[in-house]
Amino acid sequence: MTHTILFLAANPLGTDRLALDREARAIQVELERSGFRDSFDLETRWAAEPLDLLRELRKLRPTVVHFSGHGTSDIASARDAAAGPHRHVRVEERAPDHAKHGLYFQGPDGQPQLVSAAALADVFDAAGSSVKLVILSACYSDPQAKALLTHVDCVVGMRGSIRDDAALSFAIGFYGGLGERESVAAAFKQGCAAIGLEGLSDGDRPQLQSRQGVDPARLILASVEPRQPSAGAAAPPRRADLLTRLTNLLPSQFEEVLFRANIPEKYLPGATAPQATRAIEAIRYVEQNDRVEQLARAIAEAAQRG
Repeated sequence: MTHTILFLAANPLGTDRLALDREARAIQVELERSGFRDSFDLETRWAAEPLDLLRELRKLRPTVVHFSGHGTSDIASARDAAAGPHRHVRVEERAPDHAKHGLYFQGPDGQPQLVSAAALADVFDAAGSSVKLVILSACYSDPQAKALLTHVDCVVGMRGSIRDDAALSFAIGFYGGLGERESVAAAFKQGCAAIGLEGLSDGDRPQLQSRQGVDPARLILASVEPRQPSAGAAAPPRRADLLTRLTNLLPSQFEEVLFRANIPEKYLPGATAPQATRAIEAIRYVEQNDRVEQLARAIAEAAQRG
C-alpha cells in the first residue's frame, strides 16, 4: 500500500521568508534513500490557500498531511528576533482570542489569511477520514494540534516558536524514520534528535500528541516489504558500506575518488577536516544528486589500483 503525504506550503507576503522548498526537497530525498520508499508518495502544493486543504483532502485522500508555514503569536522574545527566520506572525495582544490561534495560509491577494483551529478541525472532520498523521510545522501550533486529535490519530505541533532551520532538521529526521519503517513515535524522536545534531536548541519544540486509544509506538505506516531491486539488477550500495570504504582509503586515494566522482570541493568540509567527516558529506552530495553508483565505481577502481 502506498501512503500519500500531502505537503502544503504557505509563505504569504509580509512574513519571514522560509526555506520551504528546501524542506520539501529534503523530505523527498529522505524518502527516496529509505528502504521502504515505495510506501510513500509525496505531493507538494505551493502558496497554499485555505480551500486547497479541503480540495486536496478530497482529491488525494492522504495518510499524512504536513503544513509548513506560519502560526500566530501575541508574544515575541529577543531570542526570536536574533535567531533568524521563525514560523510565526505576531498579532496584537488586544486582538480577539479567535485571532490568536491558527495557521496562516495565503490569501488570493498573496497576503496572510488566518485559518482558526476550529476551522481546521471542521475540515478534517468533513474530509479527512483517510488522514492518520498531521505535522503542523509552524510556530505556536500546539493548540491547533490539540483541536485535530478528535479526527486524527497523531498530530505533531510546535510548542512556542521554532526556527526555520530547526523545522527543516526535524523533517529530515522524522521522514527518514518513517521511510525505514519506524513507528510514528520513533520517527518523532529521530526528528527531535536531528535538531540537536545540527547544533540547534529547538529540539524541545515539536510535540507529539495522539488521540485516546492510539499508541504512536505501534503506528507504523510503511508496508511490510521493502522495495526490491528489479530482476537482474544489483542492489544499490548502502550508506554504511560506502562510508566504511571511503574512510579506509588512503588520503591520496580518497582525493582521487572525489575527483573521479565529480564531487565539488565547495560541498565538503576543508581538507584539514577528518576524512570520515568529508566522506559523510561526499555521500550526502551523491545521494542528493543520484550519483551513488558513480561514487561506488570510483571507490572500487581506487581500491583495485592500491
